[in-house]
This record gives sequence, C-alpha cells and structure tokens, in this order.
Amino acid sequence: MPRTITRLLSTVTLAAAVAVVGTACGGGDTKAACDSIQQEMTNITSTGMQQTSDPAALSKTYSDGAEKIRGYGKDAGGDVEDAANDIAAAMEDLGKKASAGQMPDAQALGNAGIKLKNACE
Repeated sequence: MPRTITRLLSTVTLAAAVAVVGTACGGGDTKAACDSIQQEMTNITSTGMQQTSDPAALSKTYSDGAEKIRGYGKDAGGDVEDAANDIAAAMEDLGKKASAGQMPDAQALGNAGIKLKNACE
C-alpha cells in the first residue's frame, strides 16, 4: 500500500476519534479540558489532512498535538487526564506508523476516544 494512503488512513482514524469524543462535557476544569482536547484533535486532523505527502511533518503534528492534549488532561486530572494520556499515546503511535508507511491501528485511538467521551460526560 502506498505510504501516502497509509498516512491518509492515519488522519482519517483521528477524524473518527474526534467524532466519538464530540459530546457534551461536564463542568468547570473538566469541561474546559474536554473542549480543549476536542478542539486540538480537530486541529490536528485538519492539519494532518494537508500533510499526507510529508511524513515528517505529519509525525510532528501528531507529536506536538499529543503534548498539548496531555497538558489539557493534566489540567482536569482524574479520568480525563487518564483518557488524554491514552489519546496522546495513540496519536504518537499513529504518527510513527504513518511516517514509516505502516498501517495505522485505529483500535487504540478509538478506545481512548470512548474513554474520554465517558470521562467528559
């Protein structure tokens, strides 16, 4: 499978996770963190769609986004932080696989997205 297609699949995988997370959030710091995480995932997806032919840039986008998501999760703490850390780890893995031309594994990011959705409700 051409590398551009695998990188595109990585970006589509992230877009699917954004759709899972897109729910009503709780209150206070949790709501702010959940909203920020969702917005960052949307930004990463948008940027990533423009980088499917540049594996180094795509990997950096995922890595930088993962760092921001970890920070937002830390602000909320608890279950949101745990879920944010899982999303960040899955995103970093997507970036590595995309830059290596390997098929992305959507399951880890999907599971993390569901975990965040539950934590944010």
